[in-house]
Amino acid sequence: MILSDAEEILVILGGAVIIMAMLGNVLKDYRSMSRDAKRKVAQQEQDEEYVRKLKKIVDQKNEALQEEIRKQNKQ
Repeated sequence: MILSDAEEILVILGGAVIIMAMLGNVLKDYRSMSRDAKRKVAQQEQDEEYVRKLKKIVDQKNEALQEEIRKQNKQ
């Protein structure tokens, strides 16, 4: 027998601690990436809504300008 019973237990405990630490880091990274992805999606939705509002305003201004041009052409 190369290792005594106490040494085997310590090796097993050490390995278990290392594995749990690795799993903890993976979980922390997963949560961080999920949070970042959700933040990016929310930002993209806000940007798209802002662009829709701007397009609506530009369309309204364009329509008003076209109406003004029509009035001037009739005169």
